[in-house]
Amino acid sequence: MIIRVMDDGSDVTIGNKTTINGAELWVTEGMDITIGQDCMFAKNIELRTGDNHAIFQHGKRVNHGGSISIGHHVWIGANAKIMKGVLIPSGSVIGNSSLVTRSLEEENAIYAGVPAKLIKSDICWYRDKKYRL
Repeated sequence: MIIRVMDDGSDVTIGNKTTINGAELWVTEGMDITIGQDCMFAKNIELRTGDNHAIFQHGKRVNHGGSISIGHHVWIGANAKIMKGVLIPSGSVIGNSSLVTRSLEEENAIYAGVPAKLIKSDICWYRDKKYRL
């Protein structure tokens, strides 16, 4: 895992029993990244709290950063990107190669796509590949 904290005052918090197989966390503009307990990140995950470069229009900055908050027991598939200002609720699954550009609302749901959208509701997931109902 690579953590790049670009500014003073930023913080990264990772909960107990969270596993990360490969991620880049870009923490800029004094924003934070909070990852809950028992989360599972696949490879090539990218989290960005900002755009890394300022864009101005009529003398005012138009691309401010935002903190990222990931709830408990969230599974993020390979190659997913989580962008500034996003909240991912507990129990969520983020599909492979998805782009999350806005906060998600429903817990225990699958989100996927570019941009990510709700695919299935009222789900649960388990780390154990052998789990059967």
